Amino acid sequence: MSSGTVRSGSSYKAPLRGALVIGGDSEAALVERLVRVQTEARTGCVPEATAPAEADLRAPERLAIDYGTPAELIESLGKALRAMAMGQPAVWKVLRAQGIFRGSGPGRKVAFLYTGQGSQYLNMLRALHRAEPILADTFAEADRIMKPFLGGRSLTEFMFVEGADPEVTARAEEDLAQIAITQPAVIASDIAVTRLLAAYGIQPDMVMGHSVGEYGALVASGSLSFEEALEVVSARSREAEGLSLETGTMAAIFAPLDEIERELKKISGYVVIANVNSYHQAVVGGNSEAVKQAIEAFLKAGYDAVPLPVSNAFHTSIVSPYCEPLRRLLQRVHLKRPNLPVISNVNGEFYPTGPDAISEMLELLTKQVASPVQFVKGLLTLYDAGARVFVETGPKKALQGFAEDVLGGRGDVVSIFTNHPKFGDLVAFNQALCGLYAAGLGNLGNNVMAAA
Repeated sequence: MSSGTVRSGSSYKAPLRGALVIGGDSEAALVERLVRVQTEARTGCVPEATAPAEADLRAPERLAIDYGTPAELIESLGKALRAMAMGQPAVWKVLRAQGIFRGSGPGRKVAFLYTGQGSQYLNMLRALHRAEPILADTFAEADRIMKPFLGGRSLTEFMFVEGADPEVTARAEEDLAQIAITQPAVIASDIAVTRLLAAYGIQPDMVMGHSVGEYGALVASGSLSFEEALEVVSARSREAEGLSLETGTMAAIFAPLDEIERELKKISGYVVIANVNSYHQAVVGGNSEAVKQAIEAFLKAGYDAVPLPVSNAFHTSIVSPYCEPLRRLLQRVHLKRPNLPVISNVNGEFYPTGPDAISEMLELLTKQVASPVQFVKGLLTLYDAGARVFVETGPKKALQGFAEDVLGGRGDVVSIFTNHPKFGDLVAFNQALCGLYAAGLGNLGNNVMAAA
């Protein structure tokens, strides 16, 4: 067994596939160990899929590699050694996409970013659901909670589809796109991944959600129970469908923020920035005809503009009639002060924790559905509070991309996604785990190092 693996008998949770984690007191020591592992791998001696040694996770210099086969490991070891020889930090950023992660120094504070509506897809997390009891238990809990709201059907019946029949798939995609199903499905996925990360000793120091993902962040912070969060998003979606609202829609615009703001001023009719996502991407929302004009204007200006499959223009004044019914709904749940810092989408700042915290939180959550999502400001607030590792906790990697765009140029930030259909559930999660191991996190939990 390679010296990069944990001692036999460790009680720590092992990765779901190969994860080589090695540490050293210096870069030279790290290179020496890399060469040793490479030599052993070429002779057929590949490390077992076991949890990393504490000494490696807490070493001053670290490297972690995700792999599925011996050949993949050998190839990645060669890339890592070449990168070590080059001594250029930018190279490691490229290698992250290939499951190769480099880290040094003490573990840093971690912010979990909770995915919202729009990132869902059929069979999301299904492979992890089959392989990992923590996910199976979480989705079973979600099924039990949601059955009364879904006509006796399980939530996972809408999420997971057998076979590849085009008609069955098309109907399933339509069902999953319904707000009453989408939102609880996304929240259940967000919390399932959170619980799985916790089993590896990785917990957030602070959290932020995107749109409905804010309810996932509130669960992680202890402000809402998992059951109450699912009930709230399910009930609020039914309330929204029952209201008589002006027809609106939304579109994703891929352009600099200042350019988006300038172009919208030229549009006749009501259209505004609904999601301030990053410096180069935002979602606009408003009256359907005005949004259509905006899409045409941005396309003509040479930017990408994509209509979104939504039932209305959320986070705009069009849905403001929904705020009061939402307030009454929230007053019936047991909202608590957060146990860890959680960002509000309304102002991009942390929720209050003082004596009037509950009433102030209620006010912010009431406004949230009709207020622009201040995601950029939220990312900056998290950074100013010390977060340096940003983990998208849920399906796909939109939020990881936003974090990379806003903070990636600072040099001390690592942004990680935990799931994506392009990579597959097991590979994507294991690569995230390797990224966190390289950041000095895991096993005993990140708070040990972050507090040092």
